[in-house]
Amino acid sequence: MGASLKVISPGIVASIQDEGRRGYAGFGVPRSGAADPVALQIGNALVGNDPFDAAIEFRFLGPKVVAHKGRVRLGLAANTAAELILAENGEKLSVSAWQTVVLNEGDILAVSSIGDGATGYLTIEGGFDLTPVLDSYSTYARAKLGGSTGLPLQAGDVVGANLDIPRDGMEKVVNSPPVLDRKTVRVMLGPQEDYFSQDEIVKFSSEVYNVSGDVDRMGIRMEGAELVPLPEKGSDLISDGLVPGSIQIPGSGQPIVLFVDCQTIGGYPKIATVITADLPLLGQLLPGDSIRFEPVSLAQAQAALIDQNSAIQNSISSIAEYFGEGVMDLKALYKANLIGGVVDANQSGHFPGHLEGTSNETD
Repeated sequence: MGASLKVISPGIVASIQDEGRRGYAGFGVPRSGAADPVALQIGNALVGNDPFDAAIEFRFLGPKVVAHKGRVRLGLAANTAAELILAENGEKLSVSAWQTVVLNEGDILAVSSIGDGATGYLTIEGGFDLTPVLDSYSTYARAKLGGSTGLPLQAGDVVGANLDIPRDGMEKVVNSPPVLDRKTVRVMLGPQEDYFSQDEIVKFSSEVYNVSGDVDRMGIRMEGAELVPLPEKGSDLISDGLVPGSIQIPGSGQPIVLFVDCQTIGGYPKIATVITADLPLLGQLLPGDSIRFEPVSLAQAQAALIDQNSAIQNSISSIAEYFGEGVMDLKALYKANLIGGVVDANQSGHFPGHLEGTSNETD
């Protein structure tokens, strides 16, 4: 193993995640993967990785990690700051949100609690040195699949890096990070909207629902207006397929929005399904957030995904070299024409641009 990171504290919960296990639902294997794939892609761009390279995903409170061996460059893709503690002299330096930082061996990075949203990522230049399970590095803890041990990261875990040393280059920062809007979740009705009257569907799409305290990577329980199925339909059906974003209505009438670690089949009617473009929003919902569900058409859902991809590219395009507060931008100085010539104080006839000859020379 070359360079590596050691977990001092995982925060509330941290795990290795990438794009997830697509194509295995037919075998009963959940997709898993990043709770916010938008932030993951931008965080990987920060360190020059492929968009869905595996990263450390943290929820609510960031981890504390140490460069266990060698040097590593990390990208902090989250609406939070961090503190870098230098092993050499114990000096503490601030690390801003959405920027990279190099850790020398023994340096510690302590990530703060997330100020806006629920999910963030630590990406590592070159990616982590892990073994894929069913074509993915993502951690699915209920079956002990993926990650470094099959479980969420624990204090003392060591994760290797693919690069022995960081590549040369200045640190980077995302000048236009993604903007969070946790007020509206767009959905397409179905596949069992026929279990509900039109009045119940109007209620679902017009009432405000609050995110309960029961939130994890498997699902998000909502609290609000009770939704009652048609008497002849009831609250149960023969189990059929589920995907992240399915909105089940159990006997309590309170919606459950299934998420990335959700089961692959279920027996409650699904009144609607969150569109692909808004799945990352689910990963940023906090207990107590108030949202509305907005039904949209297939064309609108497709347009939203196109808009989201454009927004991701805009954020990636805004990545620039970061010199830090109070650090001189030498490249900017080199590009500026600050000196038009040299004047010799002993030769009064010397003007800028005239480096040859004597003081009695003229243009």
